[in-house]
Amino acid sequence: MMLREKWRDQPREPFYDELSDLLLKAGKISAAMNLMEASHRLPEDTDEPSGSPTDSAWWFRRGMEYADACLFEEAGACLTRALAAGADNFETHYCLAGVYKSLERADRAETHCRASIRHNPGFTPSYLLLAAILRMTGRFAKSVDAARVAVMLDPDCAPAHYDLACYHALAGEPEKALAALETALDKGFCDFEWACRDPDLETVRPFPVVILARLLQKPA
Repeated sequence: MMLREKWRDQPREPFYDELSDLLLKAGKISAAMNLMEASHRLPEDTDEPSGSPTDSAWWFRRGMEYADACLFEEAGACLTRALAAGADNFETHYCLAGVYKSLERADRAETHCRASIRHNPGFTPSYLLLAAILRMTGRFAKSVDAARVAVMLDPDCAPAHYDLACYHALAGEPEKALAALETALDKGFCDFEWACRDPDLETVRPFPVVILARLLQKPA
């Protein structure tokens, strides 16, 4: 018996959400997905087809709810359903890239991140996410390339310059790393405590006196 038939007479909210959550937590992802599908379907006499914007938006929303709760397997399943339902767009691929990065599945994360860039090549965070994904597999030079694009798109983004400094350091380019770190400070980077203990910057510590003096300054 299909789950949709078994539970058709039950209240849709919040019964379905609670039961699907329990199924997901028990590892029964297929059963949970069937139930979740049943919970949002329109009545059978509707003319709106499966795969409509309503359909994909529902799966996307559920995926983001699970991602916010750090339930990344469940988030990935829902966002993949959103993609199949027609949400083949920048947002879905970007969120899937983040989810798979959290799951340490670098290959899938990279695939979706590059897809998000194809859909929206001007979105700076996509390149920072790609750089972080490439770092997972030790491709530091590629991380540098991606972070460079980010700072070209948004020259005033202090975190982008800081990330670029980290990737230069990891790639064995200490002078470029220090230059990028100075630029990050110029642009307003202020997490000084982290910069002084960030393992990515280990190869460029101790910092030169000029940079160290700026890092030790208290923000106004």
